[in-house]
Parts: sequence; structure tokens; C-alpha cells
Amino acid sequence: MDKDTRDVTAQTETSSAIADYFERYGQAASGRKFVGDLLRFDKGGASYVAGQECREIKLGTRMIVYMPSLRLGYLRWEDAHPIEGPSGLLVDGFVLPPRDTLDNTPDESLWEKDEEGNPVNPWLLSNDLVMYDPQTGQFYTFVTTTRGGLGAIGELSKEYAHHIRQHPGELPSVLLKGGSYLHRKRSRGRIHYPIFGDIQWVAAKDLSALDGAEQQQIEQDQNLPGF
Repeated sequence: MDKDTRDVTAQTETSSAIADYFERYGQAASGRKFVGDLLRFDKGGASYVAGQECREIKLGTRMIVYMPSLRLGYLRWEDAHPIEGPSGLLVDGFVLPPRDTLDNTPDESLWEKDEEGNPVNPWLLSNDLVMYDPQTGQFYTFVTTTRGGLGAIGELSKEYAHHIRQHPGELPSVLLKGGSYLHRKRSRGRIHYPIFGDIQWVAAKDLSALDGAEQQQIEQDQNLPGF
């Protein structure tokens, strides 16, 4: 097998693995109502990919973020299948239960170990958040369980909370960007993570509406002073 054939085969296998990830995540989250295509940050490829076909969303794409759609939850994997734990909207006052109180937690002796050899609870914190591309009119639901992805949503949440105290009824418009750092174990190379940068603000009333409960929730949240 020549090098070009090996490269194509490797790319096909990688794309298939990513597609499987989306399919399994979608099945695990079938109780939720996602909006548009699932969107995630591929930290291995340092890019954003969407849908089961894993099409690339270019860095620098501007997205409007429907912050009241932010959902918190837990997810874990069992025999290559995702198991969804409790989840809820932040604006509904949902509070994540402690990991050690979740049902069906595997025996600690079966947990994976971290770099220091300590057991790691298999339940992963999961966030999802609706975004909208004003250039194409396409909705996405950004989903993440990574530290970098959760951090990006956390930073955006702080900016949003500060802004709407003075400007209620506005939502952030961000550029999809990425950053990286060198892992302390050099063998792991650079670690890539998403960044939601260059924040601008747009009036929610001028935006395309979400369907059903999501839109009703957003309309209610615009009337919550100081959220």
C-alpha cells in the first residue's frame, strides 16, 4: 500500500470515527430537543465540525449564541455506548447533582486513571448551546464535554451576565476561534481548545426564532432583570 492510499484510508477511518461519535451522542441525547446540526470542536484537528457528515465549519465563522438555551448535564460511556445522566436548562435553575450521587455509577475499581494514577469518575460534565449562522441561516447546537469547551462556554457566560445587566434583550455574536498550549507531558504535544472571541451584541428581537419551547424560554429570559 503506497503512502497516498494509507493517508486516504487513515482519513476515512478518522471521519468514520467522528461520525460515530455524533451518532452515539445524538442517540444518547434523544430525549432532548436539539436545534439544527450538532456542532463540536475537534481538538485533534483544531477545527469545528458539524453534522453526522462532519463537515468543517471554518475558523472565523461568526455565530450568534442563544445564551438562554444553555443546558447542563452529565454523560458517560459504557461499552462504547453513551449513557445520559440528569440535565436541564441553566435558566430554569437546574443544578447539577454531585457526580458521586448519580445512579448506575460503575464500581470505582473499574474507573480509568488520571495522569497521577487517581481514579476518575466516568460521568462527564456536558454542555450544549444553540448557535445561529447569520450568513447561511443555519442553526447549530454546540456540544462539549471537554475542559476547553466548558471553559469557553464559561467565559462567554460571564461576559453575557455582565452585559445584560445594562443591556437586557441582547445576545452575543462571536467568532469561532481556537487556541492551544503545550501539554506538560510533551509526548502529548499541543492541546487545542475552542475560543468564542471578538464578541459583538445583537438584539434578540431581530433574530430568527427558535421552535416551540426554546423560543418561549428565550422570550421569558429577556424579561429577567440582571440575569
